[in-house]
Amino acid sequence: MCARIVTIALVLLALMGPAAQAGPMEVNVRIEGRSETLFEGPILTEGHDIEASSDAQERSCDGINPNDPQNVTPGPTATVASVDAMSLIGETFDGRWYPGYDDYFITRWGPDSEAEDMSWGVLVNNLYTSVGGCQYELGAGEEVLWAYNAFAGRPLLALLPAAAGYTSGTRPLTATAELGRPFEVEVLAYTKDEEAEPPVTPERLGFSPEEGADVSPVQSTAKGFEVLQTASPETVKTNAEGKASITFSTPGWHRIKATAMNVAGEEDAIRSNRLDVCVPARGATDCGEPPAEDLARTPPRYAEKVIETREETKATGTGSGNPSAVQPSPTGPGATATGHTASGPIARLVLESISPARLLLKFTAAGQAIVRVARLRGKGHHRSWRIVETIAVEANRARRVEVKLPRLAAGRYRVSINLAGGKNVVKTLIVPRK
Repeated sequence: MCARIVTIALVLLALMGPAAQAGPMEVNVRIEGRSETLFEGPILTEGHDIEASSDAQERSCDGINPNDPQNVTPGPTATVASVDAMSLIGETFDGRWYPGYDDYFITRWGPDSEAEDMSWGVLVNNLYTSVGGCQYELGAGEEVLWAYNAFAGRPLLALLPAAAGYTSGTRPLTATAELGRPFEVEVLAYTKDEEAEPPVTPERLGFSPEEGADVSPVQSTAKGFEVLQTASPETVKTNAEGKASITFSTPGWHRIKATAMNVAGEEDAIRSNRLDVCVPARGATDCGEPPAEDLARTPPRYAEKVIETREETKATGTGSGNPSAVQPSPTGPGATATGHTASGPIARLVLESISPARLLLKFTAAGQAIVRVARLRGKGHHRSWRIVETIAVEANRARRVEVKLPRLAAGRYRVSINLAGGKNVVKTLIVPRK
């Protein structure tokens, strides 16, 4: 039978806390490479298996680690968030896996590989972590920074709009300046380079003013890498208080970062965060939508496309003989699908078939669901379920939806399907060895 196939859009469900590993969480990721910023901005991420370019298998990177028993539930980590970030721009990573630590020692992000005495280091909320990047679990809004040549004693810089009066929390991504009038920024330096337990949120505490820092315009490459234009005539230097003023002569969005150069023309600091400054045209109040990098981006693994078949299509997959249904509670939160009022139809979701390659779902009304595939890992008392894939699904009316699953290695899997505002359907799936 011939069926019409169309692509439907996906909607990620509302974010939940890290303890429940309920879905992708928003964190901020920055990767400062050898001579340019490789990635910067908020993304959605969660704990999952990852595989370095030179490795032969996937490794767990969700915070569950015998060396760090305080983590009892899977969650996003400093390394997995950065792997997801690089996937957004089509870049990969490499590292050496150490079984004794159950963690990767990162040797490359994108085009920048470690060199002699120039290794990668990871900071969370401005402090070097005391555990590995696959061990350190993140909370919503935390800031991850991977820095090239991280242990050379260079200060870590922070760039802030002076008017913000920043003391703690996520650093501002954007600011607003007036056309033709001085806009004041401040550059702070953090010199503490020992490993410690990071605070739960970035803080100003421990920073001091950075005199002589260059605040320069930023040019973005086609890949999205950020290159500081320190030789630009628009570059300004900070004073003894770490402050500098910039006068923008053209309206629109302006992108700036800070660094410090030595007499040899080399960077003598870990570059600051980026600041995107809106300069409205005369008579205007804004600059339109902010740059895409200032909005939370969704890595490809969380935006998998699904295939919709016509309503007449019959289920042909193998799996459960008795369909399992989910019935949402009409009085619970999210009982109706997005875009429907409380008086609209309440969606009912039926799992019609399941196989290692796909699920066939039936929505009785418009609704949203999220599918999580977890693999059973470990031995004996150390066995646990590790999420390997999360797929969000939306139907804008009653229909059948075929959800393609990723290629699954041999093993035992648990497939959990949750309808927004409803209960879970959980099925066990065995993938045999070929």
